[in-house]
Amino acid sequence: MSAGRLPGTFRVLLAASFVSSIGSGLTLPFLVIYLHQVRHIPLGISGVLIGGVAVLALPVSPVAGALVDHVGARQVVLVTMVVQGLGTAGLATVHSTLTALPALFVFGLGQAAAWPTWNALLGVMVDDDKLSGLAFARNFQLLNLGLGIGAIVGGLIVHVREPGTFVSVYLADGASNLVVVTALAVLPRRAFGAARHVGAALANEGGTESCAHDRPRSGGYRAVLGDGVFRRYLVATTVLMVAGYAALNTGFVAFATSVAKAGPGTIAAAFAANTAFIVLAQPLGLRIVSRTRRTTALKMVAGAFAACWVVLASAGLAPGSYAARALVIATLVVFAAGEVLLSPVSGPLVNDLAPPGLRGRYFAASAMCVTVANILSPAISGAAVGGGLGILLLGFFVACCGVAALAAEWLGQALTPAQDNARGHRSPV
Repeated sequence: MSAGRLPGTFRVLLAASFVSSIGSGLTLPFLVIYLHQVRHIPLGISGVLIGGVAVLALPVSPVAGALVDHVGARQVVLVTMVVQGLGTAGLATVHSTLTALPALFVFGLGQAAAWPTWNALLGVMVDDDKLSGLAFARNFQLLNLGLGIGAIVGGLIVHVREPGTFVSVYLADGASNLVVVTALAVLPRRAFGAARHVGAALANEGGTESCAHDRPRSGGYRAVLGDGVFRRYLVATTVLMVAGYAALNTGFVAFATSVAKAGPGTIAAAFAANTAFIVLAQPLGLRIVSRTRRTTALKMVAGAFAACWVVLASAGLAPGSYAARALVIATLVVFAAGEVLLSPVSGPLVNDLAPPGLRGRYFAASAMCVTVANILSPAISGAAVGGGLGILLLGFFVACCGVAALAAEWLGQALTPAQDNARGHRSPV
């Protein structure tokens, strides 16, 4: 399946998002450097400020999901992008802790609402189970490519002794959001509401029992959490994320630098290799997932994540050596192998489980899995590595992957053949 089979409006929006992701890449790796080394905010306070951005997702994501269901994904994403752009540009005005607070608060509001609302928008625009895997995978691929390009360009521009260079990239990042805002404003509205219209038509016409899941539902988050199948997905995802994305910035970096004695250059090379692998391997990952049960793919993701922590543990056996550096870089390449399998599964599966009237809430609940993991994993990682228990930490991550694989099997027992992408249900990519 080629990108040409995606709707033209969807490809336009992905192109706009790609430009915005380049803007995000300009600033994403440098926030703590900017706050601490350029604006001279103490490192501990800088960490608390940045951590507060993640905590904002706890109340904001559920509200954003409910708004998507009430007023539509397009409208909420448009406002989210404006708020995020203002917050990012506002970081250019930071000179102290007091001036950082309002800028990071506005930025955090946009960040907290961005993921669930954007995924809900993708689900509305491509409400076709033969295309949804491609849509979410292509979005993930372009996001990583944009972040990688932006990070490289940003690294060439910014300099700690020249605050103006940081101001310029934050203003550019904020302005890049306007590209998505413009696309949302000019694209025809029908491209963002097809799924809602279909659900309404089924409800009005008294659709057949087989289409009951496609009708809009009410009941808010009580209905979402009352979905036993979706609860199984939430359990599997939360456990997987504790040893997945939530473990990268703290667990991986802390072990690689403190135990394996890898320097900042090696860490940067590892993330660059991770991005390159995702961009190059995503089409292969999509092809594999299209021919595999979704729950089997989730087990494969858990296996890849577990393997990456074993590779990192090996790096700790020869700290500071060339072999250790190579293994640190290899860790994120193996991790990327799991990522390219996860992106075509998680979003489309949530989209299949969610009725149109609750799609925003379903994606918000899914995003909360990552939020909870982002709170738990760094706290565990910091305490473990700080206490000299780095190897035990990696063993804990491997165990989490094992539990996630078992939870995926549990989930598979409750899914229909269509929801689990049983062989023969979908056309191959």
